Amino acid sequence: MLNALIDNLVNIGWAMLIFLCAYLSNVSFSLYYNIKILLEPFSKEKLINSGLKIAAFVCGLTLLCVAITTLPLFADMVGWEIPAEYVDIFSNLVIIGAVLMVSCKYITFTKFKAILDATKEDKSYDKIK
Repeated sequence: MLNALIDNLVNIGWAMLIFLCAYLSNVSFSLYYNIKILLEPFSKEKLINSGLKIAAFVCGLTLLCVAITTLPLFADMVGWEIPAEYVDIFSNLVIIGAVLMVSCKYITFTKFKAILDATKEDKSYDKIK
């Protein structure tokens, strides 16, 4: 049981890394777009809220993955046998279904495209005024 849990924690770690890359990419593009193109003031509160959101997602999704990973293993320990292929399906489903689907929400090119479109139209926002 411990080996299965450790293997899934490694997979969850990789999935969380994908999520963090997607989320932080989105945050980076948004920071530039909002501050340099829309000329909005920097918001420390928004940055703190993003940090809290990351912490909540990583903690919550990791705990969800651990719970779903250990559920069939625990059921097997107490005598309710679940076939091995179902245990693998449970583990893979939660990692793909929960973590990677959330990551896909943040893998967008909306802000990236908006940044490129703004500079493409000779609207240079990088000049110091």
